[in-house]
Amino acid sequence: MAKAKTIKPGLVVTDAFINAEDNRAFIALWITRILQEPIYRRRVEVYEGFRNLSGIDFAMMLDIDMHLDDKDSDFKDALSALAPHVVAVNSQLEKSNLRFKGPLGDNLRAISDMLNLSDVEQHLLGLFSLISTVKKFENFTDFLDGLSRQELVNVLAVFLKQPRLAINEALNRTGRLHQAGLLKVDNSSVGDLSRKVDLLTGFADLITAESQAPLDLLSRYFVLSSQSHLTLDNYPHLQEQTQTVLDYLQNQTHKTGINILVHGEPGTGKTQWIKALAQQLKTQLFEIVSEDEDGDGIIASRRIDVYKLAQSALAHQGKCLMMFDEVEDVFPTDNLFSFFSSPRQRGNNSKAWINQLLETNPVPTFWVSNAVRQIDAAYLRRFDMVIELSNPPRSVRRTILNDLFAQLPVKTSWLDELAKQPGLVPAVIERAVKVTKTLHNETMTTQQLQDKVLSLVNATLQAQGKKEIKLKNLDSKLDYSLQYLNTDVNLDKLVDGVKQRKQGRFCLYGLPGTGKTAFGHYLAEQLDKPLLIKRASDLLSPYVGEAEQNIAYAFKEAQREGAVLQIDEADSFLQSRENAVRSWEVTQVNEMLTQMEAFEGVFIASTNLVKNLDAAAMRRFDVKMEFKPLQPDQAWWLFQTLFKESEFSQIELEQIKEQLSQLSLLTPGDFAAVKRKFSLGYQDFEPGLVLQALSEECSYKPGYAKQNGIGFMSGLGVQ
Repeated sequence: MAKAKTIKPGLVVTDAFINAEDNRAFIALWITRILQEPIYRRRVEVYEGFRNLSGIDFAMMLDIDMHLDDKDSDFKDALSALAPHVVAVNSQLEKSNLRFKGPLGDNLRAISDMLNLSDVEQHLLGLFSLISTVKKFENFTDFLDGLSRQELVNVLAVFLKQPRLAINEALNRTGRLHQAGLLKVDNSSVGDLSRKVDLLTGFADLITAESQAPLDLLSRYFVLSSQSHLTLDNYPHLQEQTQTVLDYLQNQTHKTGINILVHGEPGTGKTQWIKALAQQLKTQLFEIVSEDEDGDGIIASRRIDVYKLAQSALAHQGKCLMMFDEVEDVFPTDNLFSFFSSPRQRGNNSKAWINQLLETNPVPTFWVSNAVRQIDAAYLRRFDMVIELSNPPRSVRRTILNDLFAQLPVKTSWLDELAKQPGLVPAVIERAVKVTKTLHNETMTTQQLQDKVLSLVNATLQAQGKKEIKLKNLDSKLDYSLQYLNTDVNLDKLVDGVKQRKQGRFCLYGLPGTGKTAFGHYLAEQLDKPLLIKRASDLLSPYVGEAEQNIAYAFKEAQREGAVLQIDEADSFLQSRENAVRSWEVTQVNEMLTQMEAFEGVFIASTNLVKNLDAAAMRRFDVKMEFKPLQPDQAWWLFQTLFKESEFSQIELEQIKEQLSQLSLLTPGDFAAVKRKFSLGYQDFEPGLVLQALSEECSYKPGYAKQNGIGFMSGLGVQ
């Protein structure tokens, strides 16, 4: 054993040691207390794991100056040499009435005042903060391994010189430290001291670094939300939900357990809406962080700890709200992944514990999720409100696009078409515009600019597993107007009626191209709803029973998205059951009838073969409309739209109108097809050639009879 001799007669503990801001006096006090307990002294003497603690380290922790022949002497040698002095050091420190010094002391007292912590709870935080930040002290506590819950309580009672009952209460789940998420005990297994008690990640470093105001100190875990760049006026489609939330929060002050779940696909503006609500309420909104200081994601159980800390810290800070974003992984599930995840990942998020969390929070909280399918119904029913933010309706998307593209030279017609895309959420287009503004220069044409935006948008949609957006060729598209539809129904009154009732079942029948599908688009636009079109190829299946499932899902999808549902080629599903040969032909009709009866939205069935429809189906339609070929004056209006920038003499106008009137079975679809045909540039766009092309379109239709004597004048472009 190396020989040691003391340089400080009487081992007087210096004032500098007691008042040091690194709180070394507390470490010495705790060490001397534990070494005076025979049971722990023996554990120290037989422990073989002190590889990172030298004799000099041990002496310095006790403020004892000593010289050893071997500077790297063994810790146990020093322990034996200094044994007579441990009691004296302890006696001096016990009389010193120690208080935590420096940043640790300031921050501990501030946190204790905020959370109303007891002296025992404050000293527990101080103890484990120093174990976490002073490596030599942590090395010394290594001998305290294999601790059960009761053994842990006994050890801490010695360290802090407090009754075991007080220590036990401070460590309980009902205690303020656990409720605040600062400190919790792993009761599931035995372990060493530094791992048996789990301090909130990063808290020890924060509390010992520098003195800060409590909320500044905790800003690593929750932060004051930034201002929303939107207002509630940007959410006209949520007017009812907005007013309900505002009224509810204004009338629920000083009540606990106020929780609102807000969900919807990414990019629909959930967080901006919540921020706008807080601004309207003139209330501070705090956000729970989802990443640590290194930018790494925080596991679910840790985020719950942070949430609990924020609730405790803000409980008495006046009127405020909290937002907990990306909560998909917070709520425990019974799925396979949850079963195989580690206990530390799962944390202690039992149903009873989560339910209590949702019933006792003092600060009203918005829980934000991209999806709620994985959340157990037991949790869902404990939210005061569950609000879905779906993609804004077309009119709102159009307003958003106006704002975003205000400084970019894009076509109005292109924006109109872009606004019709139901899968385009605001956040996706906002980021695409942000990039495009950076890339835009004077040499970039309008078309190149529009193509660049669409390319960026589609790249994001592809990464999200969604369909790309493909805009129609606007130059080859006809302008839509109800005056081009030939029906016996007043369509303007019909649309007004549907706007009021918000529901209806319609059967549209007639020749192809008469505008049945186009009317579905128009009606959906007037209702400011998306249009969900399903064709026979989307719903039919070679497998028995699958077509019925597809039909049911189409109605469910329309109901969920608040869409107008249009099924083209409806005769494939609604053919008369009297002529059915196979059983599945009957079951498909039955399923369609059942879904039609239960659907509360707007449903459109279009067909070219109305005589084949089942009689029961026909009775279920509120309105049955035949779309007929164009009347002569309608055909003339459409022809004029094609040549609205051309000038003709009166004689030429009369000749064109006369020849156009001789074309039977003309439809709006024929004009659209001809315009697309000429947009390819293979022929000059001249009236005579257009008349000839329209005649060819009619000739392909059954029952078409070419009028005698029809011919196109050379003066109109045809030789």
